[in-house]
Amino acid sequence: MYSLSKFKILVFFFLIISNLVAQPNLNQKIGLIIGLPTQPIKNFKGFGAEWDSRSYELNGVTSQDFKLIGDRIKWMKVPIVRTMMQTKWCFSQSLGFDWESNDMKLLYRHLDFCQKNGIEVMLSDWGVEVDWLAVDGIKSTSDSLYADVIGKYLNHLVNTKGYSCIKYFGLVNEPNYEVGNFERWKLGMENLFQVFVNYELNKKIKLVGPGTSNNKQWFFDTVDEIRYLIDVYDVHMYAWKDRTAIGSVQLELTELWDYAKSIDRKGDEKLYFVTEAGMRDGQSAEISTQIDSYYYGVFMIDYAIQAVHSGATTVLAWMMDDNSHPEFNWGLWTDKKNGMQLRPWFYSWSLLTKLFPAGSDVFKIRSRSINIRALGARINLNGKTNWSFCIVNLANNAQKVLLKVDNETNFKFAKYLYQEGNLVKDSNGYPKPIEFLSFNLNDGLEIEVPSKSVLFFTSQAN
Repeated sequence: MYSLSKFKILVFFFLIISNLVAQPNLNQKIGLIIGLPTQPIKNFKGFGAEWDSRSYELNGVTSQDFKLIGDRIKWMKVPIVRTMMQTKWCFSQSLGFDWESNDMKLLYRHLDFCQKNGIEVMLSDWGVEVDWLAVDGIKSTSDSLYADVIGKYLNHLVNTKGYSCIKYFGLVNEPNYEVGNFERWKLGMENLFQVFVNYELNKKIKLVGPGTSNNKQWFFDTVDEIRYLIDVYDVHMYAWKDRTAIGSVQLELTELWDYAKSIDRKGDEKLYFVTEAGMRDGQSAEISTQIDSYYYGVFMIDYAIQAVHSGATTVLAWMMDDNSHPEFNWGLWTDKKNGMQLRPWFYSWSLLTKLFPAGSDVFKIRSRSINIRALGARINLNGKTNWSFCIVNLANNAQKVLLKVDNETNFKFAKYLYQEGNLVKDSNGYPKPIEFLSFNLNDGLEIEVPSKSVLFFTSQAN
């Protein structure tokens, strides 16, 4: 037993995928050790990030800079983003609506890009109750004028401007902080729901909520009292590094999702989003002291895998880039003033967004080791099947796993490795495969995963 644990762990998750592919009965329980269900995750929306336009002009982002940013997002194949909206950008009671304000033009540029590149958008109105978000003439979240203004600007964006990319909408960023009163936020949601019906926006946009952070009770109250108007349940979670390493993200999110499914009779049909994901260690509103560390890239992949294991159908990292907000450092790359330099965690997160596309058959893969996390994705596109795998090793020593899928054939895989001091990149700074290898998945391949690293395998073309 000692030599097995130290030198070789045959992680049975790939054997589970083997049965999964081979068995036609999706209700069958397999893998007696862990009892994993055979069916893939439903309605997988992929991995993405928050991408805001708020400070692009302040940070001096030119059209050329925006092209570079767009090229990065396209390389990542980001399928979904969350984007800030502020009501004051287009409305004040004294002046009425202004659809051509500078802030709206900046927002349009983001939405134009998403529309052109098939990226789904969750638009999030950040509220009206704190000073920097205050709107002339709107008193609070529960003010009926607030809901009416949102209805009018969404009608403008979706029906007049034609932004069909806007698929989701959330009312108030972290309302437990920015409103602080559940009844007032609840009334705002009820007002908004009626406005959605009046404008027939409910036929095009899903309502998301509650979008709380560090407040389970607010989530439970949302399920208890307004579940009928929620299409997508979402939360923000900034997780502690040490607790995440022992599985806290999965446990805490599972508690929330399971509660919704136990109370909401339509809970199994709804989506479950983590709409802000990040590390709590060293966190403040503008700054993460951990964001430049190599380990942040391991942490975020571990977090994302745990979230998917909990039942989340998307995970959105906080956030895309530092240009989005003033004096900010939470992004995959720095702001223009600091050269828009790619951070280490761009390497691992970009591979996750790229290699696990929306609509994939994503399988929750569990191992016997607390130090190993993994996901597998079967990608069916244009009549062709491909596979992607992601394996995180949190242990202090290398671990061996068996990559094996029964009833599959030979594939050519690109292998990527996120390992400190060994990030192989192309001329743009993007991840580059460390090798290509062909093997038969049915026969399997034993793979060594280095300590504190993330290994990616994919047979899909770049």
